[in-house]
Amino acid sequence: MIVDEHVNKKIMLKIMIGLTGLSFLIIASYGGFTYIGIKQYIQQTEYSTSNQLLAAKAARSAREAKKKEPVYITLPGAKQIRALVDDYSSPSSIWALANKTHVLPIDYIPNSLKIPNVSTRTDKSNDERSVRSELETPLIDMFAAANAYSYQLMIGSGYRSAALQKIYYDSLASSVGETAANQAIALPGQSEHQTGLAVDISTISRNCYLDNCFADTSDGKWLVENSYKFGFILRYPEDKVAITGYQYESWHFRYVGIDLATALHDSKLTLDEAWPYLEKAEITLKNNGAL
Repeated sequence: MIVDEHVNKKIMLKIMIGLTGLSFLIIASYGGFTYIGIKQYIQQTEYSTSNQLLAAKAARSAREAKKKEPVYITLPGAKQIRALVDDYSSPSSIWALANKTHVLPIDYIPNSLKIPNVSTRTDKSNDERSVRSELETPLIDMFAAANAYSYQLMIGSGYRSAALQKIYYDSLASSVGETAANQAIALPGQSEHQTGLAVDISTISRNCYLDNCFADTSDGKWLVENSYKFGFILRYPEDKVAITGYQYESWHFRYVGIDLATALHDSKLTLDEAWPYLEKAEITLKNNGAL
């Protein structure tokens, strides 16, 4: 019996050792599967993250490409032009519209006003002899081109603050009445002169100064025929009074840049009539993320 018990203990010990080894093997095997599973998970996560990063990069590239995508404007009867990437509703835009329905902030003052290196009416204030700096080179070039034909041009009035515009308006209204004055001169906030982009042009001799007989002079005719080549438009044509809301002014020219000035010249449209085309282009620019 003693021998049997000793044998049984040996057998039990072997069984326990075997079971322990089996348990270790199972645990080791399970651990191996667990390790393999974690490795696969990490690899899958890395792959997924990599794909997400590539997709995000591609999306950013697509957005950037869309921002840079050119937008074009085609006015009737004119060649297609590329839209400026700009907020046209801002008074600082060279395509800004200032009229009776598009009113400028009363306190708006353009940046970089300067007296251009061309003839100006010296008895005016420095402010009124000034224009936006972008106009200086086009004015110099245009006046030089006119001078080649012996036309001697002069700026009679450039930038006007809203306060100065009120003085001019009130002065005229006191003599001709509000209704007549509102056809001849803009109210404060409605004048292009406040943008610094408009100039009243005459001759140094002041022949037909601020008078529509200026249109009959050789100087005036040359300006109408050639000003667009330098980025300027005759802003208030004789046949567009009902559209612009202002009487014919053969001396009032507005800078919009060569591309738009050429398109307006060729289409025979005013800036007011072209405005819906500009607005449509601006909406496209915004949708593209360029603005």
